[in-house]
Amino acid sequence: MVVGSMVIPKYADPKTIYTPKDIQTDMLFEHGVNLTYMQAWKAKEKALEFLRGHPADSYSRLPSYLYILEKTYPGSVVKLQKTDDDCFLYAFVALSTSINGWEYCRPVVVVDGTFLKSAYMEIMLTAGTMDAAGSILPLAYTVVDSENNAS
Repeated sequence: MVVGSMVIPKYADPKTIYTPKDIQTDMLFEHGVNLTYMQAWKAKEKALEFLRGHPADSYSRLPSYLYILEKTYPGSVVKLQKTDDDCFLYAFVALSTSINGWEYCRPVVVVDGTFLKSAYMEIMLTAGTMDAAGSILPLAYTVVDSENNAS
């Protein structure tokens, strides 16, 4: 990829999807090493973990993040639910600015959900509304294990 007069390696461009098949091809072409698809896939997983860290590490930082949210936005509703063995179960966030803004919004709430692509397969649910000017106001978001009454 070329930006201006500078060439950005394909590995550094965040828009590039670098598949195990691409790794196999590059390793054979650049280094003369023939990898199996599984070797290339595991190498990619290791490289991503090296760059991003393990997903469990992110979850261990979650209590600190939620604590900072509560201190930065007093009056917010922030909840973290863990299992008996201290593993993540649910997280809920409604910032005080959104709570206070609800007073000036239309009495309609839209709830949407999306699957999070990670090793843990959670679902992120968001609730939003529209203010008098027609702008979308996010009310709350939560990460749950599935869309059920318990979560």
